[in-house]
Amino acid sequence: MKNRILLLLTATVVAVGCQTARAGTKPPEPNLAKCVASSRVWNLTVKHQLASFMGVSLDRMPALFCQRLFDGVRTGRISYSDINRLQFDQPTEIWKVIKGK
Repeated sequence: MKNRILLLLTATVVAVGCQTARAGTKPPEPNLAKCVASSRVWNLTVKHQLASFMGVSLDRMPALFCQRLFDGVRTGRISYSDINRLQFDQPTEIWKVIKGK
């Protein structure tokens, strides 16, 4: 589960980073839709674990997960250094963002 989330987080950071670099040329909704679509195809166990961690229903989990990631990157609560910390099992604020706190 951790590897799948890490891959999605990395893709999200890259996507949002590209969005800010292009500043206003394209709204972030298409990338958000890609994020939601990719999280919908995770195996059921991963989705259940993440929905339980987030405290939301299984149906709402993909959209809310991606929205929280995008908002976290956009507001600066999630950075590239957070992604690196995840890879090395170091403390990071990403889990608070995903949880909605």
